Amino acid sequence: MCNKILFRSFGCDGGSLAVNKKVFAKVKAAEKVTGLRLGPDDAYLITRGLRTLDVRLDRHRENAKKVAEFLSKFKNIKLLYPYKKDSYNFRMWKKYYSGASGLMGLKVKAKSEKSVVKFVNNLKLFGHGYSWGGFESLALHQNIREQGNRSYLELEKNEHLVRLHIGLEDPNDLIADIKQALKHLK
Repeated sequence: MCNKILFRSFGCDGGSLAVNKKVFAKVKAAEKVTGLRLGPDDAYLITRGLRTLDVRLDRHRENAKKVAEFLSKFKNIKLLYPYKKDSYNFRMWKKYYSGASGLMGLKVKAKSEKSVVKFVNNLKLFGHGYSWGGFESLALHQNIREQGNRSYLELEKNEHLVRLHIGLEDPNDLIADIKQALKHLK
């Protein structure tokens, strides 16, 4: 057991690393090579964002619930979102958590991966990317090769995974956008 923990901020995500002295020397050497340091502007933006985090997360959750309700009506979409009682491991989620964010998965039944990609690409109000938790809504088709060995994500034939992050936009606008893009699913 180490008797002294050293903290070091790194990267523009503002994470921290707690290590003993021996590992710290290696981290410091890697930091010199990679140049990973938290700049003052990044620190300011993190601090500013933390002040409204609870309010934004509440809005993400409320917007996501409305979008999830809409998406749960489609037979070719299986919603992966903890608020839905028929979601995977709902009881465990309910036991340990009091809320959810705007992140959800969709198992989309479609004949071709191309049509799923077309669906995602035709979303006008959703950006593309992995930055879950920002203010904007994001959508991403996740290729089967990117999923790794996740046993809980068993996809059947003609099932494809789409990840959605529901942002702070009006949920009715997001639903309308999803509705128009769903026309591309075959």
